[in-house]
Amino acid sequence: MLSSTSSSIIENFIRSVVQSHEIATGLKKLTSHEQIIDYAYSKGFSFTKDDWDEFVLLDSESLKSQSKQSAHLHDTTHWSWAFRQVSTWRAMLMEGADQGSS
Repeated sequence: MLSSTSSSIIENFIRSVVQSHEIATGLKKLTSHEQIIDYAYSKGFSFTKDDWDEFVLLDSESLKSQSKQSAHLHDTTHWSWAFRQVSTWRAMLMEGADQGSS
């Protein structure tokens, strides 16, 4: 079960991506949840893969089924992949930031 402390750390990391262009830019090259966790750690946010997985699952439960599919099935090598993993980051993407964009 996701503790309130872990949830708070993850939410702070998510907010830092929204607030800092430099941190957000670092997400573009990430292609796995493990890399997101390692990247967060490098920026001072420490949480486990289990905590991250639970946070992402809880976040995705609030999405419509089409959005869920869109969020998780994109090519992991596309620059927008990491941004599609949580709703707060998806909101940062401009319309057209899809697989056809580079």
